[in-house]
Amino acid sequence: MVIEIPYKLDTSLSEMGMGSRANLKSRILRLLREDEEFRYAIAGLIGLEDLRRGQAELREAVVRLTEGQKRLEEAVVRLADEQRRMWRALRYALRHIQEVSILLEDEARSMMELRLRQRGIEIRLSPLVRPYIELDIYGSDGGMTIIGEAKTRLAPRHVKMLERKLEAIMRHEPELLKGKVVKAFYALWAHPEAVEECRARGIWLNTPNVELTPLPEA
Repeated sequence: MVIEIPYKLDTSLSEMGMGSRANLKSRILRLLREDEEFRYAIAGLIGLEDLRRGQAELREAVVRLTEGQKRLEEAVVRLADEQRRMWRALRYALRHIQEVSILLEDEARSMMELRLRQRGIEIRLSPLVRPYIELDIYGSDGGMTIIGEAKTRLAPRHVKMLERKLEAIMRHEPELLKGKVVKAFYALWAHPEAVEECRARGIWLNTPNVELTPLPEA
């Protein structure tokens, strides 16, 4: 950008050697008061310097912003990599939990069938899946019906949940509950309060090594 210095200022500068500095200053001040074009020229010169400083500061700010954006992009890449690793670990954990759950349910049904046979009771146990309910353990021979769940860690709340599932079956399909209904659990570990709940409610509680509560008499 080029700003032309007004003729009057140029003349004053050229005559500086002919007059005193005070005289030049007086003339410049008079020009500022009286000459609008001169005032705009001086203001433009001052503004141009401010603009140059602003441009330099802006360039520095843009450089800092670019560097910050680069660091942010690098952080986003690292975060995306970490998220992918977390998702892989989560999928592995969920798959492992599902496999353990399936194995536990199979073990529960097999062990409980064995303990029933030792009592002379032949009941085939399997999952019960309905739109309104799911049970890990169900079986009936017409004279006795077993309904239950398999848990790695049995808590008191699981006992109450089993009671609610029994009530749901009674509402929707009471014909599934033939003969004596035995509520049952198979757990790798049972909280002492859950054991007491099962004992109080007449629930048959099994673990891999021992029956913590007895099978109710037929």
